[in-house]
Amino acid sequence: LATRQYSRDCIGAIAPIVPELMGGSADLTPSNLTSIACSGDFQKDTPEGRYLRFGVREHGMAAICNGLFAYGGIRPFCATFLNFAGYALGSIRVSALSKFGVVYVMTHDSIGLGEDGPTHQPVEMIESLRSMPNINVFRPADSNEMSMAYKIALESPETPSVICCSRSGLPAIETSSVEKACKGAYTVVGEDISFAATDLIIIGTGSEVGACIDAAKKLSDAGLKVRAVSMPCHELFLAQSIDYQKSVLPGNIPTLSVEASAEHGWHRFSHAQIGMTRFGMSAPGKELFEKFGFSTENVVEKGQALVDFYKEAGNVPDLMCRPIFNNIQGTLEH
Repeated sequence: LATRQYSRDCIGAIAPIVPELMGGSADLTPSNLTSIACSGDFQKDTPEGRYLRFGVREHGMAAICNGLFAYGGIRPFCATFLNFAGYALGSIRVSALSKFGVVYVMTHDSIGLGEDGPTHQPVEMIESLRSMPNINVFRPADSNEMSMAYKIALESPETPSVICCSRSGLPAIETSSVEKACKGAYTVVGEDISFAATDLIIIGTGSEVGACIDAAKKLSDAGLKVRAVSMPCHELFLAQSIDYQKSVLPGNIPTLSVEASAEHGWHRFSHAQIGMTRFGMSAPGKELFEKFGFSTENVVEKGQALVDFYKEAGNVPDLMCRPIFNNIQGTLEH
């Protein structure tokens, strides 16, 4: 299933037992899959309804959700395509600044949406959102990771959440669990391989995790010792202890990140990146993934090249060997 379908299932499971959940979509309900099965629309004649038809007004939609949260007693959510979060960015920023736990469901989260083309394909949006303070950005890869995203979102009343969902179907991850996903990143292939023996780590998010897993298995068949990591939420991972972070990404093993989004932000986790460095194109999603390097074959090729590069270089820079400074100075009296 596509992760937007898992999102629909989460809303369907939560709404009957969380009566304060209320929200809707910016005229994209059939695509976002956000309807509330147990409730009708909020209208003049049906004020008991909990589903809102916001219309094509993303900024207004997010602003209304901020107002609902500020009023109290309501846990609002709203939805559109991820690329159109740009239209709502001012209001999303207000959510983060005001500590409003609004849930933003953003579907069609990569070039994988296909023929709608570069006007609809998000490239920079995920990193733009990740760079904002006090917001959790989730990109789940399967049903367990989606359940985790909604769990954390509802348990974080002072932090807004952006849940990025795929348009297309994704394979299930055999080793995933809600508990593991709550750490923000975890090993999905090769956990039994010691770090001393590991040649390569491949990190992926969302729709790219499947290619990372397949690539890890192919490289292992070719003689390399490879781990694969799913990282559904940077913010949760960075909130974990340094010991946990190093147990997933030690920093001194060649590490390749794979995400169909901007490369920016991945340099703290990986030595090399497969990501988007330009706008997308209009074509079927599978063809675009192959064109821009997100196929299993390209991940295998680049993974092998990264291992070979550091064998020749003689040493691997330790990404975890760096100071982390708190630069807040003193107090302000006004």
